[in-house]
Amino acid sequence: MLERPEKPPASPQRASNSLLTVIMLLVIGTVCAGTLLMLPTGAIGPAIVFGGVMFFGMIGFHYVVWGRWMTRVLREEAAREEQRAENVD
Repeated sequence: MLERPEKPPASPQRASNSLLTVIMLLVIGTVCAGTLLMLPTGAIGPAIVFGGVMFFGMIGFHYVVWGRWMTRVLREEAAREEQRAENVD
C-alpha cells in the first residue's frame, strides 16, 4: 500500500515589518506629492532635480541592498547548507 509522503518541516516565520512598510510608503507618498505640488508654482527646475536625485537614489539603494548585502547573505546561507550536508553524510 502506498504511504503518504511526510510534510516538509515548516519554515520559521519571520517577524512582520508591516508598520515599517506603512511608514515608508507614507513618507514616499508625501515626498512625491510635495514634488508634484511644486510644479504649478513654476518651480519645475528644483522638481526635476529632486526627482532625478530620488530616481538615482532608489537605483543606488537597490544596488546596495540586492547587489551587495543580499549576495553576501545568500552566500553565507549556501555555505551553512553545504556544511550541514557534509555533517549529515
